[in-house]
Amino acid sequence: MRERGGVVGRRTVRSALRVVICGGGTGGHIYPGLAIAEALAASATPVDVLFVGGDGPERQIVPRAGWAFRPVASRKWPRRLTWTVLQAAWLTTVGTVQALRLLMQWRPKAVVSTGGYAAAPVGAAAVLLGVAIVVQEQNLAVGVANRVLARWARVISVSHDRVARSLGPRAVVTGVPVRRGAVGGDRVRGRRAFGLQDRPLTILVLGGSQGARSLNAAVVEMVAVLPAGGEVQILHQTGQDHEAWVRSRMATHSGPVHYVVVPYIETMADAYACADLVICRAGAATLAEVSANGLPVIVVPYPFAAEGHQDLNAQLLEAAGAAVVVRDHDLSGARLAGAVAAVRADPSRRRAMAEASRKLGRPQAAAQVAEMILKTAGVNGA
Repeated sequence: MRERGGVVGRRTVRSALRVVICGGGTGGHIYPGLAIAEALAASATPVDVLFVGGDGPERQIVPRAGWAFRPVASRKWPRRLTWTVLQAAWLTTVGTVQALRLLMQWRPKAVVSTGGYAAAPVGAAAVLLGVAIVVQEQNLAVGVANRVLARWARVISVSHDRVARSLGPRAVVTGVPVRRGAVGGDRVRGRRAFGLQDRPLTILVLGGSQGARSLNAAVVEMVAVLPAGGEVQILHQTGQDHEAWVRSRMATHSGPVHYVVVPYIETMADAYACADLVICRAGAATLAEVSANGLPVIVVPYPFAAEGHQDLNAQLLEAAGAAVVVRDHDLSGARLAGAVAAVRADPSRRRAMAEASRKLGRPQAAAQVAEMILKTAGVNGA
């Protein structure tokens, strides 16, 4: 079961198994955690889930999804040796003390790390207290926090054999957990909700939580150079910060492309159900949702992602034939329009990309990770 509103204690069922999920900083670390929480709540074992993170988007996303959330101090560690390293170290230390108090009060049977700098203080506290740790790593390049915590983890969920080989026998290939709200949507309902039309090609654009501005700008430019004919429509999730300027740029648009701008999509399953093609960054969580829905995708990896993990994620889909990759240094409206035109002009290619994407999808990943957590926490018959 879930605790709503971030208050821990009064409404907690004492006989329920307690699990802390930590991570954040980007949506790619948050959404797999939400998927795991949903799977735990759906299990036969009563489970109380508490999310712990930093001051990133998790503070809004997790409570909005209906789960309890508690913040601890944390900060992204700089890649270069500057004075900000001292600030990051101090905040991580403070966050670890806060997490120690929280874990001693709440007494979870397991702590699940989905990565990101927000996972470091909670993971460190779990190590100090001897609480069982489960790591869920989404990317082909293991993040720093999860790489460190993997040394103490009882079991590690990973997305691919390549990652499992690098982490040893405790690593299990599950795929990336996908939210129930991201699959099984309804196309007719989605078109009605988003104001979409009945057109041959619907493109879903997902700006992502990192580097969204350049991708959003390229999509706006793309609209002006797409071929005429009225065959294309676009549903564009811009992110809260970019909605206003995208709308202002599109205010003068009067071409054949039907264009719908939204800051954030709550009903992702219906959005995916409407889509024939996706344009997005190469975050592992987003690509997991795209492949779980069996959709072809044009991927623009964020060039400044840690360890170049978005490039690796994109390469995996490209090698499977599910994606067209556009490098960020080549990103422009004309380049995106060319990629869209090539996919649109060849329906057989689009079908082949969709089938390749579907084969990569792991819609049962969340349930498998939940089972691993329950076994780690000592639940018999999980």
